[in-house]
Amino acid sequence: MPEKVVQARSLEDIKKEWALKLNILPEDITLEVIDKPSFFSRQWKVRLIWEEVQVPELGPSQTIWDGTKYTIVLGEGVKQFTPYWEAGEVWYNGVLQENPFRVNFGDQVEFHPLAQPGLLTWEMDVRFQGLSVVAKVKHELPGHYILAENLPPAEEINLVQFLTWESLPAQGEIWDEARLNADLEQLKVVHGRRLRVWEEILAVKGVQEVVVAEATLPIPPEHARLEDFVGEPEANSGQEGKKIDFFASKVKLVEEGAVLARKIPSSPGIPGQDVLGKVLPAAAAKDFQFRLKKNVYLSPNELEVVAKCAGQPVRLDEKTYSVEHVYIMNKDVDLATGSIEFPGDVFVNGSVQDGLRVFAGGKIEIRGSVSHAEIRAEKGAKIHQNLLGGKIVIGEKFVVRSELLRLASELQNRLSACLQRTAEVIKSPGAVNLKQGQCLKLVMEKQFPELPKLSNRLEKFIIDNKDDEVITEGLSVSIRTAKRFLTGLGPLEPQSIPILLRVNQAFEQFTQSLTIEISDKLSFVVSYVQGATIECGGSFECQKGTYNSDIRVEGDVTIEGVCRGGKIFAGGKVQIRELGGSEVSSTFVQISPESRLYVKYCHSNVVIAVGKEIIQIEEPYRNLEIYRENGKVQIEKIRANPIPN
Repeated sequence: MPEKVVQARSLEDIKKEWALKLNILPEDITLEVIDKPSFFSRQWKVRLIWEEVQVPELGPSQTIWDGTKYTIVLGEGVKQFTPYWEAGEVWYNGVLQENPFRVNFGDQVEFHPLAQPGLLTWEMDVRFQGLSVVAKVKHELPGHYILAENLPPAEEINLVQFLTWESLPAQGEIWDEARLNADLEQLKVVHGRRLRVWEEILAVKGVQEVVVAEATLPIPPEHARLEDFVGEPEANSGQEGKKIDFFASKVKLVEEGAVLARKIPSSPGIPGQDVLGKVLPAAAAKDFQFRLKKNVYLSPNELEVVAKCAGQPVRLDEKTYSVEHVYIMNKDVDLATGSIEFPGDVFVNGSVQDGLRVFAGGKIEIRGSVSHAEIRAEKGAKIHQNLLGGKIVIGEKFVVRSELLRLASELQNRLSACLQRTAEVIKSPGAVNLKQGQCLKLVMEKQFPELPKLSNRLEKFIIDNKDDEVITEGLSVSIRTAKRFLTGLGPLEPQSIPILLRVNQAFEQFTQSLTIEISDKLSFVVSYVQGATIECGGSFECQKGTYNSDIRVEGDVTIEGVCRGGKIFAGGKVQIRELGGSEVSSTFVQISPESRLYVKYCHSNVVIAVGKEIIQIEEPYRNLEIYRENGKVQIEKIRANPIPN
């Protein structure tokens, strides 16, 4: 007998473990104790003794068919039999068996196979008020289960593994497709029969529901939809949680002709039909109409809302749109509001704080003051209170074109005189040994040293304002060519004089063709100015006074208070109540040759330029009037005592 010495904490655990390993029963194992648990070891030491089990040889089982049942004579080695209830009844020792049971060699088991005569019937049901017809199908195939004459050797016979279905001629009630059509006709089903439904019925095994016919449901309409390009209506719009660029404009703008909203038209639904032929109507499509306020119109197909002018788009409610051409700010322009850039008029019922800007394609009116900000208005501006620092540009298009005309005219006049003088030098006896370029260089150095700087200034100006439509590619080329031959060694080049003659002719044509019409309505009105830079294409009016400011105006200038320090360049007439007065810095006023300057009281230390002629005021005067007449500058004045400080 085999034996083995092992150790474990309990004798019971030893038997269970080794019975599993040896594939024998625990009672077939004998234990001889060698050592019991002690202080030094808590384990049992035992000797295992067991008898080797002889595995019996397996033999086949035989089946005997008597026409109604099978008798299965179990072969050698079979220990268990498992019935298959769906295939038929299993009897053992006169008892019906439903669960696996133990058997021995030579036992007999009876199997009564299930035999079906065949059945195909159904019950029709119209459901959901005619939306579908369902057949509850009962289908049993004709035939029975059979066993082979011999079953292979095995310890367990599972009946399901050895059964085969044998079909027999149908003997039960079998309905056909004609019966199906007759039933549908009797139910008055005229619509929605499903294709290949008969194949589905034949494929049923047992009991199953098959949908025979289905209604065609109506297709819902597509309602008219709104595509909005403005945003939420004013009452629901908000800026919470958004990142803020404090100095950027927060005004949403659109150009003229921009589409604010679009309607996607509705499309009707398609009616359906139930299985009985009743029409199932589709729902009606929902439509809507735009409501238009000011500065908007409908496109010709009435599907789009279009901006009539540039401005701020406004969505008043779900379907109402307008465009505001006037932007109204009823508080200060500060970091909370951000800057303003608007294509129309801007009205600020407050002040404009440091670092911000207000740009308008129309007029600007500011009820408060402006401090170190940038203001640009194309059609005029008015500041009701003080202007401290910053830059103001009114009618930028006029300002740019006027400065361009002034610089181009000055360069053309100086260059024309320089070329004329050079031609005289070339013809003189003393220039026999000089080249033409050397003569040009000599004349420029002695009589026209400002020409290189003037060409540089003009080039920088056109680069800074290259977006203006007046600055063409031809003008840019002429200016760059003039700079090339007027600076450095350019005058000494062989072709400098012929090229400069052509450039001068181009400048002359440009200055004659460029006309600047200053609108009478273009003006800038302010209460008080200090330390600011002002460029205005129209007229300028200050109600209190200006201090240390740089003011360039294409039209008339009216200062009802004091003008002290700084510079004034005016293209029209100038009227000032009190001019100058600072002993530290002088006050400079320049007017065009066609203009007139009138000062009610003029302090000393004032410089006045009429065209190119400079007049230095050395002592105070009353009713000072300066103008040009018959080619000469006329000065009318009355000597006055200084105004006491």
